[in-house]
Amino acid sequence: MSPATPVHTWRSAIRWLLVIQALSMGAMEMTGPFWPLFLRELTPLPAVPFAWVASAAYFAPMAATLVTAPWWGRLADRVGPKPMILRALVALAASQLWSVYADSAASVLLARTVQGGLAGFLAAAQIYAMRVAPPDMRRRVFADLQTVTACGSFMAPPVGAWLVAWMGFRMANTAGALVILACIPLAMFCLPGIAPAPRNTAKRAAETSQARHAPLGGLVVGLLLGMVAVQAARVMPQGFLAPYITETLHGSVMLAGLAYSATAATLALSARWWAKRFAGLPVHVTLGRVCALTAVCGVTALWQGVAQGEAGFIAARLAWGLCLGGLLPVLNSLVAETSPEDRQGFALGLCSSAAKGGALIGLGVAAVSTGVFGWRAGFFAMAAVYLAALVALLAVRRAASPHAASAAARAQRA
Repeated sequence: MSPATPVHTWRSAIRWLLVIQALSMGAMEMTGPFWPLFLRELTPLPAVPFAWVASAAYFAPMAATLVTAPWWGRLADRVGPKPMILRALVALAASQLWSVYADSAASVLLARTVQGGLAGFLAAAQIYAMRVAPPDMRRRVFADLQTVTACGSFMAPPVGAWLVAWMGFRMANTAGALVILACIPLAMFCLPGIAPAPRNTAKRAAETSQARHAPLGGLVVGLLLGMVAVQAARVMPQGFLAPYITETLHGSVMLAGLAYSATAATLALSARWWAKRFAGLPVHVTLGRVCALTAVCGVTALWQGVAQGEAGFIAARLAWGLCLGGLLPVLNSLVAETSPEDRQGFALGLCSSAAKGGALIGLGVAAVSTGVFGWRAGFFAMAAVYLAALVALLAVRRAASPHAASAAARAQRA
């Protein structure tokens, strides 16, 4: 934190950060599921199938974030994380208001792309939390950030559905933009300023410059690859869950909503619990538990695919959410812990890119597998992706073990 800010105020800063994240992400989630309905009302793109346009509303911001997140993370290392939070909130509000006044699908897609490229609030919040929280509390704080995001995914869509039905999409989007605008003064006056990442002295300027341009360590790269696979498996059901429930299980739309909410609810409830279980553990021990959770996630994916009744399917979704609470928050914190201190913002930016890249891969794998083999095949493809994630994380764990580290040190001395 800045020299003028007492250390004991970090808890207050984190509480305000969680409030801002809950409000801003909830405002985004209010209208998130309803973009295809809004695009139907606008001037279409000529000679482009509507299904492609609807998909682009979600793909475009992910792809833009994938490209720009590391750059924003590196800038946070240089200027501090608070300006990045303010920049992200301004970009979110501006792009939401832009969509309100858009009269064509092309304009909405451009606004969504700009939003993904300029916003990146989640990564900015993670960088701020990493800088302000003590090292032994970072895993718990990362879990809290995941929890409030999951609560937004759980609570905001029903509110948004009511607003869309009552006032229409444009007014609902305006309401979300106003909530985000209200977060800007909260961030300005309630979040203490944080100093940029510490720099080396002038004596080591050359070494610093060389390190900044050197690639990140193999452990960090391995964690990022594992994160890509874990995130890919996590988002895969978004593309086929509703039709699977209504057409294969012959359930109702209400059951589909319950299935979404069940996973979000248990994820939100379990994230803090998992953080306590991982607190203070060495990296290789933490990775061992992450590998076990990844394997159980694969089993729950198969369970969802073979469940015949509604009760069994909802139970599988609840179990899957419980396991998810101990994966991505822990992987994010491990990337921060194993990165050089003056490049942690850049590393967390890469985490955001890895998550978005994994989401794009997961949606593509889900589309291919369900298009060729049917809705149920999506869950078996999801289990296969978890298996790939497990293989990657086991390799990372082996590299992070004390025995491997000592062997590498002996080889370097030799």
